[in-house]
Amino acid sequence: MSLEKKRPFTVRIVENRKLSPSTYLIILERPNDFPDPYPGQFISVRVNDQTVPLLRRPFGIMDINSETMTILVKAVGPGSTILASKAAGEQVEMAGPLGGMPFSRPGGKDVVFVGGGTGLGPIIFCARSWKREATVGKMHLFIGAQTKEELLEGLYEKDFDQVYTATIDGSSGHKGNIVELLEEEIEKGGIPAAILYSCGPRPMIRALIDRVGPKFENHYTSLESVMACSLGACRGCTVPVIEDGEKTLRSVCMEGTVFRAEDIDWEEWE
Repeated sequence: MSLEKKRPFTVRIVENRKLSPSTYLIILERPNDFPDPYPGQFISVRVNDQTVPLLRRPFGIMDINSETMTILVKAVGPGSTILASKAAGEQVEMAGPLGGMPFSRPGGKDVVFVGGGTGLGPIIFCARSWKREATVGKMHLFIGAQTKEELLEGLYEKDFDQVYTATIDGSSGHKGNIVELLEEEIEKGGIPAAILYSCGPRPMIRALIDRVGPKFENHYTSLESVMACSLGACRGCTVPVIEDGEKTLRSVCMEGTVFRAEDIDWEEWE
């Protein structure tokens, strides 16, 4: 993909819908020459023309069609809070699609998705893309949140064959974290899936590796990271990995966002 195709675009906000106390579904117009993204790729958005925040912020693509693209935004910092406050009709500058390594297609196999927070967005994009392509078998979604409101129920159920939910406060689904629930379901023998795909907070990904990783043929994870340039130049989002027995650094923005989970050197990263 050429740098020309990643040039900034000025786009209009088509819709901004509040889904929970802190999470927003934002639909942007798609420029005519915006390339088709792959699941796991993202866009970076400059939320205003002020010096604070100076840099664009990365957001995973949740869906796209010929006219619009959709992202999930959780208002947690200055950039995401400003974007979440914008109304339909306002314009923002964005670049993309970014990311050098998308999710690997499942090749018709049954799969498990695990999403936490706005990591749900890229997971939904995978499910919708692969269902259209008929390249996936049965799809199980495990989604965890702090509360029932943050589960964003009603947004994704039709995209998956079976959905399992967990909340830390016990207000909906399993009480506890989503990794515990997945482990329990595997022990019951009800999850004969081959490949695990995940996106969410770093502790959730690490827990998946430690507790259920060996149960799957492969585990691909899309990493969330603080990014500056989003083009691999600043090396501010590097993650330590082990390749062919050698330790090296890979940038999440250009050499990810997707990695084989077992290749990440977690002892060095934490």
